[in-house]
Amino acid sequence: LERLPLPQTGLAVEAHLLLNIALAAVIWPFSGLIWSAVSRLLPDKPEGDADRTRWLTEAALETPALALAGASREALAIGDIVQRMLVQTHNAFSTSDTAPLAEVKALDDRVDRRQQEVKTYLSRLGQNATEQERRRSLNIIDYVVNLEHVGDIIDRNLAAELRKRSGLGLRFSDAGYKELESLFLLTLENLSTAQTVFMTGDRALARQLMEVKVDIRNMERQSAQRHLIRLREGHEQSRQTSSLHLDILRDLKRINAHLVAVAHPILDEEGLLIDSRLKTG
Repeated sequence: LERLPLPQTGLAVEAHLLLNIALAAVIWPFSGLIWSAVSRLLPDKPEGDADRTRWLTEAALETPALALAGASREALAIGDIVQRMLVQTHNAFSTSDTAPLAEVKALDDRVDRRQQEVKTYLSRLGQNATEQERRRSLNIIDYVVNLEHVGDIIDRNLAAELRKRSGLGLRFSDAGYKELESLFLLTLENLSTAQTVFMTGDRALARQLMEVKVDIRNMERQSAQRHLIRLREGHEQSRQTSSLHLDILRDLKRINAHLVAVAHPILDEEGLLIDSRLKTG
């Protein structure tokens, strides 16, 4: 190739491009056969499989321990769907591109259906369940209900707010973006922790999750205060995104409140919760 009378500045790239075009031309007549072979080896999932619960079996209902194990696995699967929703929303926030939000509504519908199935399933738990098993059943229901609320906040609030930002071509100030980004990342981390706490019942992690709630509250308050300071100083980007900034702060705080709730029954059993935060006397 170097001996040919061609400019050599992009020779490697151009030669690679020509090679790929040649390979494509050679393989083109066989594309139908390849498609058929791949389709047989990797068949598509049947329609609706993504929405079908996998671990809520009728036979297990007469054995509460098995039914609770299946319902717990289903709850974790719902948490995974919510995590996907939050990741896609964060991607849209980070890139100012609404494309990642395209699947959020469908995922939220899936969360709604599956959490309802878990509640219905556990309501039919056998009469021979012990008191401890009944408490576990209520804890599972509480968790999937909280996950359903998180999904609704992501779909109806966060996703809508990010679409609004994109539609209006708004940009957060650098400081405002960093504050919201930090809260987004902490929320993603808390969702992973909540899944672990639900699965393991780890008291130390439950306590850590509860303590993070205070950090979230402080972050939300401080970001709102700094945002108002930027408004007073006349920052144009802060003025344009004022309602969006405060709404996203509020929604992320609400999401974390639902996630932290998974720690309540664990800490309550240890006598580490109080009924009210009001001071007496």
